[in-house]
Amino acid sequence: MSKRVSRVQQENVGHGEDTRAAQSACNSPADLLYSVMRSAVARPLSERVHFSWILSARKDLLFYIGSALAGWLYVGIIYYAIRTLDDPLHQPLGMLKLGGIHVPLTLEVLVVLSWALILDAPHVWATLGRTLFDPDEWRVRGREIRFSFIWFLVGPAAILLPYLVGDVTARFGLPLPEATLALGGIFFFVFFRLWAYYHVVRQHWGFFTLYKRKADERGALTYQVDRWFFNLSLYMPLVLFLTSTFYEETPGFPPLGMRTPIVGGVSLGAVLHPLAWTAFLGVILFYLGFQLKLWRDGQVLNGSKLLYMALIVPLHFVAFSHPILAVFVVPLVTVGHNIQYHCIVYSFAQNKYRPKTAAAYRWVKLLFKNFAVYALVGLLFTFAFYRGPWIDWLKAATGLKLDVVLLNSIGMMAGIRDPAKLALGERIFAAFLLGWAMQHYYLDSKIWRVSKDKDVQRNLNV
Repeated sequence: MSKRVSRVQQENVGHGEDTRAAQSACNSPADLLYSVMRSAVARPLSERVHFSWILSARKDLLFYIGSALAGWLYVGIIYYAIRTLDDPLHQPLGMLKLGGIHVPLTLEVLVVLSWALILDAPHVWATLGRTLFDPDEWRVRGREIRFSFIWFLVGPAAILLPYLVGDVTARFGLPLPEATLALGGIFFFVFFRLWAYYHVVRQHWGFFTLYKRKADERGALTYQVDRWFFNLSLYMPLVLFLTSTFYEETPGFPPLGMRTPIVGGVSLGAVLHPLAWTAFLGVILFYLGFQLKLWRDGQVLNGSKLLYMALIVPLHFVAFSHPILAVFVVPLVTVGHNIQYHCIVYSFAQNKYRPKTAAAYRWVKLLFKNFAVYALVGLLFTFAFYRGPWIDWLKAATGLKLDVVLLNSIGMMAGIRDPAKLALGERIFAAFLLGWAMQHYYLDSKIWRVSKDKDVQRNLNV
């Protein structure tokens, strides 16, 4: 133990030097943010609180741990709209004048479009660049890559299924009502949002375990406590939302009947909601108590892991705490995930592809040549994704007003558009676009298995 404490003390001295250097070089918002966060961890409460980094203190604090602050920024914007506007979902907070164009600064523009166009779509491209252009991935996971394109058909199939069934039943004089025909789209988009949330939580678990790995945490008891705390603290806010009294007021979510009385005027939600509160608060208090016990037993606490969760858990709780916030839950909890993902993919690519000399790697080396190229390609992908020649072709082929359709599609991805209120073609097109995201979720579950994949371990240096 004394050797470990001595090492921590030496590292803390270095941390102090890094902090002073960062403070003297605060010539950008990123530098300022880094210096503030670095100061918070440079002088720990004790030599028994240790901070281990995946990349470096600067990169981790800005892109891995501090990325949650982007979600908190969105929370602030939405909360301000709730407090100042009668209809925060539709009224603008202001008007942006660009020449002769007036852009209403609605929450859709400030939160959804800024997230989708600048960070989310490019992060989908990051997965494609990391897989489709990597010859090693085709050799090891070629079957999974080919299968991943099936996800583009899942959404349209789910939406069309009730219509196909309705066509059959109508032949027997039993036409399905319009509300029933829309169920396929509603349940598909709910499924998508739940998968999106699960995907984000799984990435958080990945970073959580990386910080455990960096700190060389091996105890079985600590692992079990961490696992229960992590899952309950991030999934219980969702359960609290589903069983809340305001769930039915939240646009875009199907009625679950949680607050419908079933026995003696008591609803299922009325029973489950306090149990969810008990589980949520109980696991947090237990985890804090467990950390206190470790402290009192003289063990070194994993400061990086704790700081990471200290920013994420409250964000997920707040995202489900109000019907308007819940409408935007996907961008709220995903924007930090996007920032993390860009950083880890780019770092992985630099470590893996830069030394490669074989011709098979020439394209992937070019895509990840430097951050400017990486960012430019991601933005070009976004442009092609939402605009580009294929959109012009679709306009001519379908006759749809795709500018409006695309906004509605992005809105349904984010959860701010009710699929039941949109035309069938809009729902199908949106579901097809979501194929990019679902392909990303699927491939991500295959390519980042740190505990099993030696290539990932080596190129992430973990």
